[in-house]
Amino acid sequence: MTVRIYLAAVQLLAGPPEPGDLPVERLFVDASDLPEVWVETERHLAPSPGKAASFALARPLGLGFERVVGTVERSVDKQSKERVGEGDR
Repeated sequence: MTVRIYLAAVQLLAGPPEPGDLPVERLFVDASDLPEVWVETERHLAPSPGKAASFALARPLGLGFERVVGTVERSVDKQSKERVGEGDR
């Protein structure tokens, strides 16, 4: 199950993954009039909305950052488009 996690107050950080970082397979930045940032992970546990969360790219890509941190706005199952909460499968 792919979970899309929308984030607020996002920071892209250099440095190796830290313990507790969730793996991220994809990172999206929508810089339109209503900007959004979201990550996609294959993890089944999504952090609850309002919680700070940290993520690490699944592999180094040479982009100048390896980690993504932010506050969770909402989490959605990519296939069903249903919201998911912490511990949902």
